[in-house]
This record gives sequence, structure tokens and C-alpha cells, in this order.
Amino acid sequence: MLLAAADTFRAAAREQLGVWADRNTVEIVSQEGGDPAAVSFDAVTAGKARGKDVVLVDTAGRLPTQLHLMEELKKIRRVVTKADATAPHEVLLVIDGNTGQNALAQVRAFDDALQLTGLIVTKLDGTAKGGVLAAIAQERPIPVYFIGVGEKLEDLETFNAREFAQALLT
Repeated sequence: MLLAAADTFRAAAREQLGVWADRNTVEIVSQEGGDPAAVSFDAVTAGKARGKDVVLVDTAGRLPTQLHLMEELKKIRRVVTKADATAPHEVLLVIDGNTGQNALAQVRAFDDALQLTGLIVTKLDGTAKGGVLAAIAQERPIPVYFIGVGEKLEDLETFNAREFAQALLT
């Protein structure tokens, strides 16, 4: 696996991704203040050259109301396709389980812009039960791949719809 730190403007985002890369002994491609699409292109090219099975491009937090950031995401998608004509193989959105109906608005916006292939729902370790997933499933039936129930690597769990539904009802 190879990580790409495509949030080139926030040093904290690059540093945090670097910490996760170190913890998991994963290589990372990063640059300060550069073009996020260029970092993404470099990472996909490097991943192919190094024989990596997975290149994960982390674009960090984006507000769908910030049109210039959404356009930047579309550019990243186009540039990644230039580096590998079959890419991207997955387009995942990580949503915060505490945001309620705002999560549905985010899914709509990011799906319209990028054609999402999956979701990861985090922060389901507290009071958030993730009930908004029912609304998301009805309006945008995008698969949920993982849920986060804590802050450790092992707290990222494969999503099981049956178990989730039973937990929601108890």
C-alpha cells in the first residue's frame, strides 16, 4: 500500500497521515503547498512503479459548500485517471456519524461530484447511533464498507448491516 497526502495546504493533515503511515509501516507520498492533483498523480505513478496493490489518496476534509474544493476533487479524479486509465477503483467518503442529516447532504454532494462507490462512517462509539444511514440507504444506496467505533486501528470494523440494524433497535 502507498498513501498520498493530497491535502497539501494543511501541515497538520499531512503530519497526521504520516503518523498513521509510520504506525502501519506504509509508504507515503507528500509535499508541502503543492497541487493536490499533482501529488495524487505522483502517488499513482509511484505505486505502479513500486508494484503496490493499493494507492490510497487522502484528500482530507472537504466542505461540499466550498465549490473550489469540490472542483479540486474532480480534478484529482481526472488526473488519477491519466496516471492509470482504470483508476480510481474506489471512491470512498468518510462521514462523521455525529452529523445527523448533514451526513445525507454530504453524501448527495460528493456522490454527485465523484460517483461514490462506498462509505465509511466514523464516531459511532458515543451517542451517535448512525440512524442517518437509513435515510442515506433509501436515497443513495451506496455500500457502507466500514464503521469506526473508536480511535485505534482495530476500532475500524467491517460494516455488517444485520448487526447494525439490530443495534439500532436495541
